[in-house]
Amino acid sequence: MERLPDAASDRLQENLQSVLQERTVIKPESPGTRSSRPKSTLNLQELFKATPTSPEKKSAESPAPPERKNTVQPEALQSAWVEFAELRKNQVAEYQLLRRNISFDSPVITVTLANPVEETLLENFKRELLQFLREKLQNTDLSIIPVQQTQQQQKVVYTSREKFEHLAEKNPLLHQLKDRLGLDWDF
Repeated sequence: MERLPDAASDRLQENLQSVLQERTVIKPESPGTRSSRPKSTLNLQELFKATPTSPEKKSAESPAPPERKNTVQPEALQSAWVEFAELRKNQVAEYQLLRRNISFDSPVITVTLANPVEETLLENFKRELLQFLREKLQNTDLSIIPVQQTQQQQKVVYTSREKFEHLAEKNPLLHQLKDRLGLDWDF
């Protein structure tokens, strides 16, 4: 085995000793107290203590964006809305939702939806749409409200009796015809 020169050997010994001095000794825990969770916990008392901060620090830490409240013209809103719809053309469902007519009562934009699925879809990209409209129209007060369109549900007729009653509502003379001919519900 080849020996190191004395200077290299001394440096190696010094490095080894400094590493051994820096290493901390960890005492093994007893098996009953061993846990896989971290040992640090929050001190809840400190959460309730108010930390005094000067007004200069508060304003320097979080500068508020300037309020922009330009008046929004419905034509400008419609063109910005169509522009955002064109950006979303590759997402077909979003594009179809954005191509619907909207109503505008400053600063509220009302979107009429046909079903609850569309409301979920609108919520998915609503933040991006609002950000786009607010920047484009220079108004931070804009908001979007989805409104469900109420639809009358038609009763589906299945049985012969339901079919006859449905037709008889449209033409009451069918009851007389049924009685004269002595017909039964099960045709």
